[in-house]
Amino acid sequence: MTELLTAEAYEQTKEKLRDLEVRLAEIEKRTDLVPRHLANVRRSYKMMMRQYLEETKLYEAKQLKQNR
Repeated sequence: MTELLTAEAYEQTKEKLRDLEVRLAEIEKRTDLVPRHLANVRRSYKMMMRQYLEETKLYEAKQLKQNR
């Protein structure tokens, strides 16, 4: 199981997620990459993005539960 984020780590993770989204969009525009390499990069970025999204959602759920 993933360790829950602190407030500071939550903000950092959200920033990392935004950065990955921007970088992936830039990579998608490139025409110099071999299709297999591009597929590997996409898969890697999307795995990281899923992990960051999961961590942020867990933090948000914890905050919602504490604020009830």
